Amino acid sequence: MSSHAAASRQSTDETLPPDGATVLSAPQGALSSPAAVASSAIVAASPIASLDADSSSAGGGLEALLELFTLPRVERLDWRVAREAGVVVECLRADTLDAEISGNKAWKLRLPLARALSEGRGIISCGGGWSNHLHALAAAGARLGVATHGLVRGHPEAPLTPTLKDAMANGMHLNFISRAEYKQRDQPGFSARFSDALWVPEGGGSVEGVAGLEPLAQALVTPCNGEPAPQLVLMACGSGTTLAGVLSALGERDGLRVIGVPTMNHGDQLYHRVRRLLARSGGSEQKTPEWGLWLGAQAGGFAKAPAWLIDFIQRFEAETGLQVEPVYTGKLFASLAHHLANGMIAPGTRVRVLHTGGLQGRRGYPALDAA
Repeated sequence: MSSHAAASRQSTDETLPPDGATVLSAPQGALSSPAAVASSAIVAASPIASLDADSSSAGGGLEALLELFTLPRVERLDWRVAREAGVVVECLRADTLDAEISGNKAWKLRLPLARALSEGRGIISCGGGWSNHLHALAAAGARLGVATHGLVRGHPEAPLTPTLKDAMANGMHLNFISRAEYKQRDQPGFSARFSDALWVPEGGGSVEGVAGLEPLAQALVTPCNGEPAPQLVLMACGSGTTLAGVLSALGERDGLRVIGVPTMNHGDQLYHRVRRLLARSGGSEQKTPEWGLWLGAQAGGFAKAPAWLIDFIQRFEAETGLQVEPVYTGKLFASLAHHLANGMIAPGTRVRVLHTGGLQGRRGYPALDAA
Protein backbone atom coordinates (compact mmCIF):
# COMPACT_ATOMS: atom_id res chain seq x y z
CA MET A 1 0.00 0.00 0.00
CA SER A 2 1.15 3.52 -0.75
CA SER A 3 1.84 5.98 2.03
CA HIS A 4 1.27 9.70 1.51
CA ALA A 5 2.13 11.43 4.75
CA ALA A 6 5.88 11.95 4.76
CA ALA A 7 7.47 15.29 3.97
CA SER A 8 10.95 16.26 2.82
CA ARG A 9 12.57 19.59 1.94
CA GLN A 10 14.79 20.45 -1.01
CA SER A 11 16.22 23.83 -1.98
CA THR A 12 15.11 25.34 -5.27
CA ASP A 13 16.58 28.81 -4.93
CA GLU A 14 18.49 28.63 -8.23
CA THR A 15 15.47 28.02 -10.42
CA LEU A 16 12.41 29.04 -8.46
CA PRO A 17 13.17 32.25 -6.54
CA PRO A 18 12.17 33.45 -4.07
CA ASP A 19 10.00 30.77 -2.47
CA GLY A 20 12.27 27.75 -2.13
CA ALA A 21 10.55 24.37 -2.31
CA THR A 22 8.94 21.85 -0.06
CA VAL A 23 7.97 18.43 -1.29
CA LEU A 24 4.92 17.07 0.51
CA SER A 25 4.66 13.50 -0.64
CA ALA A 26 5.18 9.86 -0.09
CA PRO A 27 8.72 8.73 0.80
CA GLN A 28 11.35 8.98 -1.92
CA GLY A 29 11.04 6.18 -4.45
CA ALA A 30 12.51 5.09 -7.76
CA LEU A 31 11.45 8.28 -9.53
CA SER A 32 13.56 10.59 -7.40
CA SER A 33 17.25 10.75 -6.92
CA PRO A 34 18.47 10.49 -3.30
CA ALA A 35 18.49 13.45 -2.64
CA ALA A 36 -21.93 40.40 4.87
CA VAL A 37 -21.53 43.26 2.29
CA ALA A 38 -24.00 44.48 -0.32
CA SER A 39 -23.25 43.31 -3.83
CA SER A 40 -23.59 45.08 -7.16
CA ALA A 41 -24.96 43.30 -10.20
CA ILE A 42 -24.29 43.51 -13.90
CA VAL A 43 -26.81 41.68 -16.06
CA ALA A 44 -25.68 40.33 -19.42
CA ALA A 45 -27.23 42.10 -22.36
CA SER A 46 -28.37 38.87 -24.04
CA PRO A 47 -29.74 36.44 -21.44
CA ILE A 48 -29.85 32.83 -22.51
CA ALA A 49 -33.28 31.46 -23.30
CA SER A 50 -34.46 28.45 -21.32
CA LEU A 51 -34.65 25.10 -23.05
CA ASP A 52 -37.95 23.32 -23.31
CA ALA A 53 -38.43 19.99 -21.53
CA ASP A 54 -37.69 17.86 -24.58
CA SER A 55 -34.39 19.55 -25.42
CA SER A 56 -33.12 19.85 -21.86
CA SER A 57 -32.61 16.17 -21.08
CA ALA A 58 -29.27 15.45 -19.45
CA GLY A 59 -28.25 12.90 -22.03
CA GLY A 60 -28.92 15.02 -25.09
CA GLY A 61 -27.45 18.16 -23.59
CA LEU A 62 -24.35 16.43 -22.32
CA GLU A 63 -23.80 14.81 -25.69
CA ALA A 64 -24.04 18.24 -27.28
CA LEU A 65 -21.25 19.41 -25.00
CA LEU A 66 -19.00 16.39 -25.36
CA GLU A 67 -19.38 16.32 -29.13
CA LEU A 68 -17.28 19.48 -29.11
CA PHE A 69 -14.30 17.51 -27.84
CA THR A 70 -12.21 14.47 -28.41
CA LEU A 71 -9.75 13.25 -25.82
CA PRO A 72 -6.65 15.44 -26.04
CA ARG A 73 -3.56 14.31 -27.90
CA VAL A 74 -0.23 13.55 -26.30
CA GLU A 75 2.90 15.30 -27.61
CA ARG A 76 6.52 14.63 -26.75
CA LEU A 77 8.40 17.82 -25.91
CA ASP A 78 11.73 18.61 -27.53
CA TRP A 79 13.19 20.27 -24.44
CA ARG A 80 16.90 20.57 -23.74
CA VAL A 81 16.70 20.20 -19.94
CA ALA A 82 14.76 16.94 -20.35
CA ARG A 83 17.22 15.57 -22.91
CA GLU A 84 20.18 16.37 -20.67
CA ALA A 85 18.45 14.65 -17.74
CA GLY A 86 17.73 11.55 -19.84
CA VAL A 87 14.00 11.95 -19.16
CA VAL A 88 11.12 11.74 -21.64
CA VAL A 89 8.56 14.52 -21.14
CA GLU A 90 5.15 14.19 -22.79
CA CYS A 91 2.29 16.67 -22.61
CA LEU A 92 -1.42 15.81 -22.63
CA ARG A 93 -2.72 18.78 -24.63
CA ALA A 94 -6.05 19.47 -22.92
CA ASP A 95 -5.54 23.09 -23.97
CA THR A 96 -6.45 22.04 -27.54
CA LEU A 97 -9.96 20.83 -26.69
CA ASP A 98 -11.76 24.12 -27.24
CA ALA A 99 -10.94 27.81 -27.38
CA GLU A 100 -13.39 28.77 -24.62
CA ILE A 101 -14.07 25.63 -22.57
CA SER A 102 -10.43 24.93 -22.12
CA GLY A 103 -8.29 22.29 -20.50
CA ASN A 104 -9.71 20.41 -17.53
CA LYS A 105 -12.68 22.76 -17.11
CA ALA A 106 -15.17 20.95 -19.35
CA TRP A 107 -14.60 17.67 -17.55
CA LYS A 108 -15.12 19.23 -14.12
CA LEU A 109 -18.33 20.84 -15.38
CA ARG A 110 -19.83 18.01 -17.39
CA LEU A 111 -21.77 16.34 -14.56
CA PRO A 112 -23.10 19.59 -13.02
CA LEU A 113 -24.17 20.63 -16.52
CA ALA A 114 -25.97 17.32 -17.01
CA ARG A 115 -27.78 17.75 -13.69
CA ALA A 116 -28.73 21.35 -14.48
CA LEU A 117 -30.18 20.21 -17.80
CA SER A 118 -32.12 17.33 -16.27
CA GLU A 119 -33.56 19.56 -13.53
CA GLY A 120 -34.22 22.53 -15.82
CA ARG A 121 -32.06 24.82 -13.68
CA GLY A 122 -29.29 27.30 -14.20
CA ILE A 123 -25.85 27.15 -12.59
CA ILE A 124 -24.26 29.63 -10.20
CA SER A 125 -20.58 29.66 -9.30
CA CYS A 126 -17.84 32.04 -8.25
CA GLY A 127 -14.35 33.21 -9.14
CA GLY A 128 -12.07 36.16 -9.68
CA GLY A 129 -11.93 38.59 -12.55
CA TRP A 130 -9.70 36.29 -14.61
CA SER A 131 -11.38 33.02 -13.64
CA ASN A 132 -10.88 30.24 -16.19
CA HIS A 133 -13.70 28.39 -14.45
CA LEU A 134 -16.28 31.17 -14.95
CA HIS A 135 -15.05 31.68 -18.51
CA ALA A 136 -15.63 28.02 -19.36
CA LEU A 137 -18.94 27.82 -17.49
CA ALA A 138 -20.36 30.82 -19.36
CA ALA A 139 -19.34 29.37 -22.73
CA ALA A 140 -20.75 25.93 -21.92
CA GLY A 141 -23.99 27.45 -20.69
CA ALA A 142 -24.35 29.49 -23.86
CA ARG A 143 -23.94 26.42 -26.06
CA LEU A 144 -26.30 24.22 -24.04
CA GLY A 145 -28.93 26.80 -23.14
CA VAL A 146 -28.14 26.66 -19.43
CA ALA A 147 -28.46 30.02 -17.67
CA THR A 148 -25.28 30.90 -15.75
CA HIS A 149 -24.63 33.24 -12.84
CA GLY A 150 -21.17 34.30 -11.70
CA LEU A 151 -20.25 35.74 -8.31
CA VAL A 152 -17.11 37.76 -8.91
CA ARG A 153 -14.66 38.84 -6.23
CA GLY A 154 -14.09 42.53 -6.94
CA HIS A 155 -15.62 45.94 -7.50
CA PRO A 156 -18.20 46.72 -10.21
CA GLU A 157 -16.66 50.13 -10.89
CA ALA A 158 -13.37 48.55 -11.97
CA PRO A 159 -12.91 47.99 -15.71
CA LEU A 160 -14.12 44.58 -16.80
CA THR A 161 -11.38 42.12 -17.63
CA PRO A 162 -11.45 40.44 -21.04
CA THR A 163 -12.45 37.26 -19.21
CA LEU A 164 -15.55 38.87 -17.72
CA LYS A 165 -16.41 40.54 -21.03
CA ASP A 166 -16.35 37.11 -22.64
CA ALA A 167 -18.54 35.71 -19.88
CA MET A 168 -21.10 38.48 -20.33
CA ALA A 169 -21.06 38.00 -24.10
CA ASN A 170 -21.95 34.36 -23.41
CA GLY A 171 -24.94 35.42 -21.33
CA MET A 172 -23.58 35.08 -17.80
CA HIS A 173 -25.23 37.24 -15.13
CA LEU A 174 -22.52 38.78 -12.94
CA ASN A 175 -22.66 39.91 -9.33
CA PHE A 176 -19.62 41.64 -7.83
CA ILE A 177 -19.06 40.91 -4.15
CA SER A 178 -16.52 42.09 -1.61
CA ARG A 179 -13.56 40.04 -0.48
CA ALA A 180 -15.16 39.70 2.95
CA GLU A 181 -18.32 38.28 1.43
CA TYR A 182 -16.35 36.07 -0.93
CA LYS A 183 -14.65 34.40 2.03
CA GLN A 184 -18.06 33.02 3.00
CA ARG A 185 -18.39 31.06 -0.25
CA ASP A 186 -18.03 27.65 1.42
CA GLN A 187 -20.73 28.32 4.00
CA PRO A 188 -24.12 26.58 3.61
CA GLY A 189 -26.67 28.69 1.78
CA PHE A 190 -24.11 31.14 0.43
CA SER A 191 -25.27 31.04 -3.20
CA ALA A 192 -28.99 31.17 -2.25
CA ARG A 193 -28.53 34.86 -1.39
CA PHE A 194 -28.14 35.50 -5.10
CA SER A 195 -29.91 32.77 -7.04
CA ASP A 196 -31.78 29.48 -6.70
CA ALA A 197 -29.63 27.99 -9.46
CA LEU A 198 -27.52 24.88 -8.96
CA TRP A 199 -24.42 25.75 -6.94
CA VAL A 200 -21.02 24.71 -8.29
CA PRO A 201 -18.12 25.58 -5.94
CA GLU A 202 -15.15 27.68 -6.99
CA GLY A 203 -13.04 25.88 -9.59
CA GLY A 204 -15.62 23.08 -9.91
CA GLY A 205 -14.41 21.71 -6.57
CA SER A 206 -17.15 19.19 -5.83
CA VAL A 207 -17.78 15.45 -5.82
CA GLU A 208 -19.31 15.84 -9.30
CA GLY A 209 -16.24 17.70 -10.45
CA VAL A 210 -14.01 14.89 -9.19
CA ALA A 211 -16.10 12.20 -10.89
CA GLY A 212 -16.23 14.06 -14.20
CA LEU A 213 -12.45 13.91 -14.62
CA GLU A 214 -12.30 10.15 -15.22
CA PRO A 215 -11.71 10.43 -19.02
CA LEU A 216 -8.76 12.78 -18.53
CA ALA A 217 -7.33 10.54 -15.83
CA GLN A 218 -7.30 7.54 -18.15
CA ALA A 219 -5.74 9.60 -20.95
CA LEU A 220 -2.95 10.62 -18.60
CA VAL A 221 -1.73 7.05 -18.18
CA THR A 222 -2.56 5.47 -21.56
CA PRO A 223 0.59 4.48 -23.52
CA CYS A 224 1.03 6.11 -26.93
CA ASN A 225 2.28 4.53 -30.16
CA GLY A 226 3.57 1.41 -28.49
CA GLU A 227 5.70 3.40 -26.03
CA PRO A 228 5.79 2.51 -22.31
CA ALA A 229 3.20 4.03 -19.99
CA PRO A 230 4.27 7.11 -18.00
CA GLN A 231 5.75 6.58 -14.56
CA LEU A 232 5.31 10.14 -13.32
CA VAL A 233 2.21 12.29 -13.95
CA LEU A 234 2.26 16.03 -13.19
CA MET A 235 -0.43 18.69 -13.04
CA ALA A 236 -0.85 22.22 -11.69
CA CYS A 237 -3.26 22.61 -8.76
CA GLY A 238 -5.65 25.38 -7.81
CA SER A 239 -8.64 23.92 -5.96
CA GLY A 240 -7.12 20.42 -6.02
CA THR A 241 -10.17 18.99 -7.80
CA THR A 242 -8.27 17.75 -10.83
CA LEU A 243 -5.65 16.01 -8.71
CA ALA A 244 -8.37 14.35 -6.61
CA GLY A 245 -10.26 13.32 -9.73
CA VAL A 246 -7.20 11.74 -11.31
CA LEU A 247 -6.29 9.87 -8.14
CA SER A 248 -9.84 8.66 -7.59
CA ALA A 249 -10.24 7.42 -11.17
CA LEU A 250 -6.90 5.63 -11.44
CA GLY A 251 -6.96 3.66 -8.20
CA GLU A 252 -3.89 2.00 -6.78
CA ARG A 253 -1.22 1.38 -9.43
CA ASP A 254 2.26 0.03 -9.00
CA GLY A 255 5.01 2.00 -10.70
CA LEU A 256 3.01 5.22 -11.04
CA ARG A 257 3.45 8.42 -9.08
CA VAL A 258 1.11 11.43 -9.43
CA ILE A 259 2.33 14.88 -8.40
CA GLY A 260 0.42 18.13 -8.02
CA VAL A 261 2.15 21.51 -8.24
CA PRO A 262 0.25 24.11 -6.16
CA THR A 263 0.05 27.55 -7.74
CA MET A 264 -0.78 29.41 -4.55
CA ASN A 265 0.56 29.51 -1.02
CA HIS A 266 -0.57 27.15 1.74
CA GLY A 267 0.13 23.92 -0.12
CA ASP A 268 -0.24 21.98 3.12
CA GLN A 269 -3.90 23.03 3.16
CA LEU A 270 -4.27 21.82 -0.42
CA TYR A 271 -2.91 18.42 0.60
CA HIS A 272 -5.66 18.03 3.18
CA ARG A 273 -8.28 19.40 0.77
CA VAL A 274 -7.40 16.72 -1.77
CA ARG A 275 -7.72 14.06 0.92
CA ARG A 276 -11.15 15.42 1.88
CA LEU A 277 -12.30 15.41 -1.75
CA LEU A 278 -11.14 11.79 -2.07
CA ALA A 279 -13.00 10.80 1.08
CA ARG A 280 -16.20 12.55 -0.03
CA SER A 281 -15.91 10.84 -3.42
CA GLY A 282 -15.84 7.41 -1.85
CA GLY A 283 -12.16 6.85 -2.37
CA SER A 284 -9.39 6.12 0.08
CA GLU A 285 -5.66 6.69 0.11
CA GLN A 286 -5.09 2.95 -0.13
CA LYS A 287 -6.87 2.97 -3.50
CA THR A 288 -4.89 5.70 -5.23
CA PRO A 289 -1.50 5.80 -6.88
CA GLU A 290 1.42 7.07 -4.83
CA TRP A 291 1.02 10.84 -4.81
CA GLY A 292 2.30 14.10 -3.38
CA LEU A 293 2.86 17.82 -3.94
CA TRP A 294 5.86 19.77 -5.18
CA LEU A 295 5.82 23.11 -3.38
CA GLY A 296 7.98 26.08 -4.24
CA ALA A 297 6.61 27.23 -7.58
CA GLN A 298 4.07 29.64 -6.09
CA ALA A 299 6.13 32.63 -7.31
CA GLY A 300 4.81 34.82 -4.50
CA GLY A 301 1.21 33.60 -4.56
CA PHE A 302 -1.74 32.94 -6.83
CA ALA A 303 -1.61 34.79 -10.17
CA LYS A 304 1.72 36.44 -9.26
CA ALA A 305 4.18 36.57 -12.15
CA PRO A 306 7.62 37.92 -11.19
CA ALA A 307 10.16 38.74 -13.86
CA TRP A 308 11.96 35.40 -13.52
CA LEU A 309 8.72 33.52 -14.32
CA ILE A 310 7.94 35.66 -17.37
CA ASP A 311 11.49 35.09 -18.58
CA PHE A 312 11.21 31.34 -18.03
CA ILE A 313 7.91 31.15 -19.94
CA GLN A 314 9.31 33.10 -22.89
CA ARG A 315 12.35 30.84 -23.11
CA PHE A 316 10.28 27.68 -22.64
CA GLU A 317 7.83 28.65 -25.38
CA ALA A 318 10.60 29.60 -27.80
CA GLU A 319 12.29 26.25 -27.31
CA THR A 320 9.33 23.86 -27.16
CA GLY A 321 6.66 25.66 -29.19
CA LEU A 322 4.18 24.97 -26.38
CA GLN A 323 2.22 27.99 -25.16
CA VAL A 324 1.58 28.26 -21.41
CA GLU A 325 0.40 30.96 -18.99
CA PRO A 326 1.75 32.27 -15.66
CA VAL A 327 -1.03 31.21 -13.29
CA TYR A 328 -0.88 27.44 -13.70
CA THR A 329 1.08 25.83 -16.51
CA GLY A 330 4.02 28.23 -16.47
CA LYS A 331 4.65 27.47 -12.80
CA LEU A 332 4.15 23.76 -13.46
CA PHE A 333 6.85 23.61 -16.12
CA ALA A 334 9.16 25.84 -14.07
CA SER A 335 8.91 23.34 -11.23
CA LEU A 336 9.57 20.44 -13.58
CA ALA A 337 12.59 22.26 -15.05
CA HIS A 338 14.04 22.66 -11.57
CA HIS A 339 13.64 18.98 -10.76
CA LEU A 340 15.17 17.94 -14.08
CA ALA A 341 18.12 20.33 -13.85
CA ASN A 342 18.94 19.20 -10.32
CA GLY A 343 18.79 15.45 -10.93
CA MET A 344 15.65 14.93 -8.87
CA ILE A 345 14.04 12.68 -11.49
CA ALA A 346 15.86 9.47 -12.35
CA PRO A 347 17.18 9.08 -15.92
CA GLY A 348 14.89 6.91 -18.04
CA THR A 349 11.73 8.14 -16.34
CA ARG A 350 8.79 8.85 -18.63
CA VAL A 351 6.89 11.94 -17.44
CA ARG A 352 3.45 13.00 -18.65
CA VAL A 353 2.30 16.56 -17.92
CA LEU A 354 -1.34 17.68 -18.04
CA HIS A 355 -1.77 21.01 -19.84
CA THR A 356 -4.88 22.38 -18.14
CA GLY A 357 -5.47 25.17 -20.66
CA GLY A 358 -6.44 28.59 -19.33
CA LEU A 359 -4.58 30.37 -22.11
CA GLN A 360 -7.26 33.06 -22.19
CA GLY A 361 -5.64 34.32 -18.99
CA ARG A 362 -2.48 35.30 -20.85
CA ARG A 363 -4.31 38.51 -21.74
CA GLY A 364 -3.65 39.68 -18.19
CA TYR A 365 0.14 39.51 -18.69
CA PRO A 366 1.14 41.76 -21.60
CA ALA A 367 4.82 41.36 -20.69
CA LEU A 368 4.66 37.81 -22.04
CA ASP A 369 4.29 39.07 -25.58
CA ALA A 370 6.72 41.95 -25.30
CA ALA A 371 9.62 41.87 -27.72
